[in-house]
Amino acid sequence: MFWTYAGTISIYLVLLVAPGILIGAAAGLRGWTLAGLAPLLTYTATGLAGPWLANLGLPYNVATAAACTLLLAGLAAGARALTLRRGPRDTSGKDTADPPGSWTTRAHLAVAACVLAATAVSIAAVLSAAGGTTAVFQRWDTVFHANGIRYIAETGDGGLYGMATINWYPDGLFYPNAYHLVGSLVYSLSGASIPTVLNSITVPIAGIFALSLVALVRQFGGRAVFAGSAAIVAGAATTGAYESVSSGLLPFALGIVLTPLAVVALRRFLQRPGLDTAVVFALAMAGLLAVHSSTLFGAVLFAVPMLLQRWWRREGEVGRDLLRLMPVGVAAAVLAAPQVIGALTFSSGSYPYMPWASDVPVAEALEQLLTFRQILDEPQVWLSVLLFAGIFTIGALGALRWVAGSAVLLSGLFVLVTSYGSVPWVITVSRPWWNDRYRLMALAAIPLCLLAGHGLAELQRWLTRAVSLLPRLRANPRVPARLGAASAVVLVGALATLTHGFYTTANATAVSYAYHNGPQAQETPIPVSGAEVAAMLEMGRLAEPGERVLNDRKDGTAWLYAISGVLPVAGHYDPGVAPPDARLLANHFREYATNPEVRAAVERLGVRHVLLGSGAITPDIPRAPGLRDLDGLPFLDAVFRNSDAVIYALRT
Repeated sequence: MFWTYAGTISIYLVLLVAPGILIGAAAGLRGWTLAGLAPLLTYTATGLAGPWLANLGLPYNVATAAACTLLLAGLAAGARALTLRRGPRDTSGKDTADPPGSWTTRAHLAVAACVLAATAVSIAAVLSAAGGTTAVFQRWDTVFHANGIRYIAETGDGGLYGMATINWYPDGLFYPNAYHLVGSLVYSLSGASIPTVLNSITVPIAGIFALSLVALVRQFGGRAVFAGSAAIVAGAATTGAYESVSSGLLPFALGIVLTPLAVVALRRFLQRPGLDTAVVFALAMAGLLAVHSSTLFGAVLFAVPMLLQRWWRREGEVGRDLLRLMPVGVAAAVLAAPQVIGALTFSSGSYPYMPWASDVPVAEALEQLLTFRQILDEPQVWLSVLLFAGIFTIGALGALRWVAGSAVLLSGLFVLVTSYGSVPWVITVSRPWWNDRYRLMALAAIPLCLLAGHGLAELQRWLTRAVSLLPRLRANPRVPARLGAASAVVLVGALATLTHGFYTTANATAVSYAYHNGPQAQETPIPVSGAEVAAMLEMGRLAEPGERVLNDRKDGTAWLYAISGVLPVAGHYDPGVAPPDARLLANHFREYATNPEVRAAVERLGVRHVLLGSGAITPDIPRAPGLRDLDGLPFLDAVFRNSDAVIYALRT
């Protein structure tokens, strides 16, 4: 089992970076810019490939995904070649799209070590939270993502509607599926179970966040100490990557950690407008939209202060910049046309939009922001200290001063939704994030993590200066460089000690809520127990080809397709716009012997078995009335039973 899990993680890591590196290198990206943008470009390639292949009637699989990656790499290489003919370099021979300043080799290695440390913290937090390589996510939307990954892998349908037909049949619903398309490749290549695949994709989430922040700091000419500090904070902050995972918002969490890369691509394009930088920026925007619809909206808000700073400091003209951005935006919209059309159709469709209408006091909302916690009781005090240090030294941010504006803008949006979530205009403005304060906390955490990382870097600068003033050290010319490295190591070590390993235990607690259905999980049964998984696997052996198994929407059997490949009648906990036959059977199946409408629905769906679990996603809601007390009914035979589940066969 260990080697299967390790192999699955390895396959994901290769898939995460290899396609993106190929495309990015072809477009002329190098160094940290290439490393940072690689994951986003990978999700761009897969996120665009699936829907376009579906529209062309072609299957999505490893071979066609690779072909689409090569096509995008060729596009990027062509754009780069055309651009080089026009000479994108200044008199020194340096590409003007590259970040200003330089880091030493030692600095690059130190930053890489910080990214690896953040990744290690992420791995430790997720693994200890899961409690096993095959642990099943228990939160609301995770069943949809699990079913979607298996559906794409087994059917080759990479379209934006197909995977939703597991629950919303026959037509499905729109959902951006780059996350699921990559997951399907991992599933196909690894041969692991769907829970193992989901866990493997989740493991490096904070490491991706750290890499994105490093690429951002590097692009704006920030110090290596700042970049490494930002990476450390990314691995430690609960509200950055971990809290979204805790809520089961898996594609959204991915979108959050990729969001900073939009500004990296935007900055490169504005610094040197050219066909190659335009292609990278267009691919980045399309990729963000393919990962999650709200990601592009969040990236725009995050980038606005950067544009305002650029125009205020006369680094660019408003009109000229906007004229240059418009055709790139159009190109991105064309690339992501299926996602754009799907999002517009979905927003005007019948799926209900139910705002959370949060009314947390403003003071409490601000306290949650400043202490990097929302779902945990204990504040992350030492990150707060670093945040305040970063706020008090904003002037030292240089080209990254705009981050403070992003922090104010995104934090303000969080407070609005958290404290005034029932106000109609707030509901409208926050619709891309479903009026959900947890999502907006994650978005606000991006600039807050950068400010905290800046605070840590400034503490290192102060410590270096203070120690270098000692009389015995002042005369040695080699002292400053050595002191800089030593002070950084001391501060990071002190932070690791004070936070008990960069808050790994606290973050594991937060992530564990995804595996226990929330903080109160110890008091209620989880939706999907080990015994229910065993019953679903048995159902895979008993099911007839083409049948849908009747199940209760609120218990863990919605995972049936992901676990065994057998279609359920209810493939999601969500009752919104459920198929008419599913509603009919949920309410009236007990009337099978006397109700011709029930028998007709059973025939239409090909129902031959009933599978019922014991846990529930919402324990306060009773089992559907049509599925209660089935023991002893004359048209059913119990053919399998264990402590948490039962399978009935329909007599024919």
